[in-house]
Amino acid sequence: MKKLLNLIMLLLIFLSFLNCKDPRSTKNQQSENKDDYQNNIEVTSKKIDSTIVHYVTAISGLSVRKQPDINSEKISTLEYGTPVEIIEETRQTFQVKEDAKTIDGKWVLIDSKETTRIKGYVFDGFLTTKNPMPYRLSNADLNSTRSYNKNSDIDKYLILELISKKTYEDLKQRQNNFIAIRKDTLEIKKSNGKIDLPTDKGVITLLDIREKDMGDVSYHYLGVIDSLNTYVIQGNYIGYSEHLLINKATAKRDTLAEKPIISPNWKKMITASIDGQTIEPTDLQLFDIEKSNIIPRLIVNFIGWFHSQEEGSIFWINKDEFCMKIMSLQHAENKGFEEHCYQYIKIKVL
Repeated sequence: MKKLLNLIMLLLIFLSFLNCKDPRSTKNQQSENKDDYQNNIEVTSKKIDSTIVHYVTAISGLSVRKQPDINSEKISTLEYGTPVEIIEETRQTFQVKEDAKTIDGKWVLIDSKETTRIKGYVFDGFLTTKNPMPYRLSNADLNSTRSYNKNSDIDKYLILELISKKTYEDLKQRQNNFIAIRKDTLEIKKSNGKIDLPTDKGVITLLDIREKDMGDVSYHYLGVIDSLNTYVIQGNYIGYSEHLLINKATAKRDTLAEKPIISPNWKKMITASIDGQTIEPTDLQLFDIEKSNIIPRLIVNFIGWFHSQEEGSIFWINKDEFCMKIMSLQHAENKGFEEHCYQYIKIKVL
């Protein structure tokens, strides 16, 4: 009997020990389970083959974010047609509504190196492996020319580089543009097709011509550039136009292909023109200004791209650099003038 009681006591002690657990151990196990759960949510990405190039199809641009979250910090915006490499795919899927369409996709980590290095997360519903802009310009395309008036490499005179639309627009807000034509059209008026321009050397007269066989010639007075002491006149001829700068003191006439755009320090002047009335590449003229003298420095006939005719799309950002809005010639010829297919460049004068 005594032995039986001892066995019962031992059994009760053993059962009590089994039921007693270290609360710290339980807490640690719960913490580990929680960590495993979080890891299963967060670590849901996989490495993929980054040699396959994808392209942005969002016409208004594709937002790049710091984390795969719509509320995460926005790093940048990728323009339509920008090539990117997908580094990782996540399993975080969602939908985007665009007009009447619903686009399915997921967050992916990308790397873009076209203009500036951009790495972050984007919605892959706006990515494709088919290039929507096969004629998109690269930095190497910008320097191709038909001719220029120097016998050396153009890189010794100009540096051209692509910039993003955002950079272009930011620079435009801070531009230092000096087109500086004062419109004194009340002082100089056209009468019966004739413009009289008084100079220290006498009056210069410009006459419109109306001829059925030869075509019309007409002149339009635009104003004066006070710093150069010159009149500015636009001449329209058969199939083309030009701008005339006539010095008030010397009566010297300088002929420009387009309206002059002058640097902030008044030392340089550029004009950009398109030859003819069809789609043609840009011709760029660069002049040095010494006192009131305009000295031709460089004429470049580019190949493969042309600039926008939009007023104010060419502007100086400092005494040596200016920006332009351009498009691939091949793109315009094959797909037309699509606004979202313009690109942007910065040119530095050396």
